[in-house]
Formats: sequence, C-alpha cells, structure tokens
Amino acid sequence: MERPRWDVIVAGAGPAGCHAAWELGRRGWHVLLIDRASFPRWKPCAGGITVKASPYIPAELRNLFEREMSEAVISYGPRLVTRIRSSRPVGWVVHRETFDAAHLELVRSLDRVDVLEGCTVRDVIETAWQVVVTTSCGELRSLALVGADGVESRVRRAIFPTAEREFAATYEMEARMPHIEDGPASVSFDLQSFPGGYGWIFPKRTTFSIGGYVEGGPGGGRVARARLERFIACWPQLEGSEPVRARGYRIPVGGSRARMNTNRIVLAGDAAGTVDPVTGEGISYAFMTGHLAAQAIDAMLKTGRSLDGYGLQLWWKIHGPFVLARRLSDLLFHHPRSAFEYLFRNRRICGWFVRVIRGEMTYAGLLARAAVLAPVLIPSHRNGHEVTFNVP
Repeated sequence: MERPRWDVIVAGAGPAGCHAAWELGRRGWHVLLIDRASFPRWKPCAGGITVKASPYIPAELRNLFEREMSEAVISYGPRLVTRIRSSRPVGWVVHRETFDAAHLELVRSLDRVDVLEGCTVRDVIETAWQVVVTTSCGELRSLALVGADGVESRVRRAIFPTAEREFAATYEMEARMPHIEDGPASVSFDLQSFPGGYGWIFPKRTTFSIGGYVEGGPGGGRVARARLERFIACWPQLEGSEPVRARGYRIPVGGSRARMNTNRIVLAGDAAGTVDPVTGEGISYAFMTGHLAAQAIDAMLKTGRSLDGYGLQLWWKIHGPFVLARRLSDLLFHHPRSAFEYLFRNRRICGWFVRVIRGEMTYAGLLARAAVLAPVLIPSHRNGHEVTFNVP
C-alpha cells in the first residue's frame, strides 16, 4: 500500500508536542506538527519551569527565561510565612505566550517538519500499518502519532474513550503591577486561601500570574474563581494590581495507571496526565514526555520495537512516583494548617522538598525519610510569624 505522506504526526504544539517534533525532525523523520490554535496564543499557566527540564530545552529558548526561581514563600495566610532560599536555581519563570510561540518557530525552522496551525483533531483511526487523523484541515495520514493535544486531548478520547481521569480545577489572573522588583523571582504558595488546594503568585518580567488550585469535582472552578479576589485582597504585595485577563481551566492529576500508548500512538504532556499532584508543575514533565515519545517512535519506526516500553517508562519515571505524591497532596490540602506546621516549619523537610523540586530526590525518598525520622522531626520554629531557611 502507498506510504503515508508523513512518518509522524504530532498533535499539539505546546512544550511536549514541539519537543517531540523537534527530536523526530532532527533524527530525519518527516513530521507534521498540528495545533488547533494560531500562535502566539495565551496559555493560562504560572509559567514555572524547574531545572529538571534543563536537558531538553534548546539553547535558543533560554533567553526567554524571564526570572530565575531561587526563593519560595510557603504560607498559611499572610501572617504565617516560611521563606525558603536555595543557593542554586530551582528553575525559571516564562511567559507561555511568547515562549511557546518561539518554541514553535524553532521547530518550524527544521527542513523535515511541517506545521499546520488552526487545525483541530476530530477523530483518530489506527490500522495495522498507519494512523488516520481526521481534522478540520482534512484527512491526514502517518505511520505514528503523538497525542500532545492538552488536557482535553481528542487523541486520548479517540483511542481510550472510556478511560477515567482525575482533574484539579484552577482559575488564573494575569495582572500588571505598579512596580516589579528586578532579580530572582520569589514565588508564593498559600495553603489557607483555597479549600482543598492552594493559591499562588508568580512574578514575571512585567506581570504577575495569580491563581488558585483546588481539587477536582463539581464546582471546583467556581470555587477557585470566587476565592481569587479574597486571596488578592489579603496580600499586601498585590495591592494596586491591574487585571489583564483571567480564565479557569482544568489540570490532569498525575499518578494514573491508565495506558499511555497503542501500537502506533503515544500520549505526551497534559494528554498523558503528567502533572505533579503537589505543585501542579507540568512544563518540565511535558518536555520529558516529548523526549521519551520521540525516542520510542524513532525506535519503533527503525526496528519495529513495541511502544509499550514508552508506557512503562512513564509509569516508572513519572506516574508511579506521583502515586506517592498524591498522599502528600492529601495531607497538604485536607489538613493544611497541620501540614504547614509539620512540613514547612522544619528546616530539614524544606531542604528535602527543594531537592524534590530540583529532581535530586523523589517523593518516595522524602516520605520515607519523614516516616523514619518522624519522632525527631520537631518543627524548627513553632513561634514567630515568619521564618527563613537557607538550603544548599
């Protein structure tokens, strides 16, 4: 039978899809990258990228890092504050509108990659020798498909229509401030303001991302939106903020045991649900899954190797550890005051948490240490409204 025009179609031009297309194009495969949006487009997102993504981010994109993250403020309301300062960067803050557009242009520059914007996936049919993707741009055919089309992935719904998923709800506002200090970003997470979740503040170069994250369920997004104004009013550093735009959206909660591949299709990024249940971090894992997806499809096209290995990698590297992360998130979000006093008033645990964010320790390692040393893990500071911990 006639060979499809493209070796691989990648649906979704966010970090996961762009990185998969970039890697496959550089390996010599003819790739079609499609996205339902036209770029640049606003993507509601705090914009934090941790250092775990460093191996995957092209040098050409690093000038778009707006702020370095080396300090975090963890609080229970505006009066009980723990400031954690890392001697090394934990990550960076980007503006997704400009970062994603630049990423797409970089991928578009490859000779072996074609790009179609404003192209929506409608259905996917997999046969023994090809994948047929029905889109608003017509019928497209390839030997393999990467479904990186976000939290509402149509690729995922087409290949796993009955699979259950868990979500968190968020509502985010982008706001201008009268003055934003230069230098590293001090990102904030508050455990009191949003029931079953937390509020966040991420300063960028000229704006702030301010939002709330709550556990999923009916009305979660409405709860987050209703609480946002109260959250802003409680924080002095947000006085004078001028809203630019706001939107609610869903976040897939990691820790899933669901399948992430078929014989010719893999899921990546939010479509694969690779979001940290504790921090809500997703960009670093999007890059990671895009890289793993490209490796798996490259091997499948060259040697016929099964894509099942990709699903196993996602389990061992991401979803398996996130099962334990869910236990920690249950403690944080259901018992926030106790969790704040036990976890974030303790210098040693805060140091471990920074190592988890950097990718130097797993949640399993953190929880194991906390369990073994529980009798001696007395909070370092029971009194005082604000404490500061410096971690190496």
